[in-house]
Amino acid sequence: MSEASRLKTIPNARPHLPTVVEHVLHLPELCPASHNPAPGSTLTLRYVAGERLLELFSLDTYIDAFVGHPVVRDMEFFVQTVAQDAANAAGVEVTATADVRLNLVRQGQRVTVVAVPEGR
Repeated sequence: MSEASRLKTIPNARPHLPTVVEHVLHLPELCPASHNPAPGSTLTLRYVAGERLLELFSLDTYIDAFVGHPVVRDMEFFVQTVAQDAANAAGVEVTATADVRLNLVRQGQRVTVVAVPEGR
């Protein structure tokens, strides 16, 4: 199963009402070598709801699929991938912002990606 196929949506009961949705996900340790991201790291997905909404439980399952991932290894690529997959699933522009605490370095990182649905 691909990671993107884990993302589910639900119908927006009132798509005529302007609705901004923000999901704040607390990131698990994704890299078994560096143990990054460190506890306290978050990923926020923000979008103006259309006909569909991202489903909460599938977001957790989707993010967990990246733990120890063999290809998506750095935070920039991770945020780009999540933003694009979320935009494709919801059918609207999605802004993904990761606020990352890092081990092994004296710095944090903020990565912001804006993605639009592909093939529409």
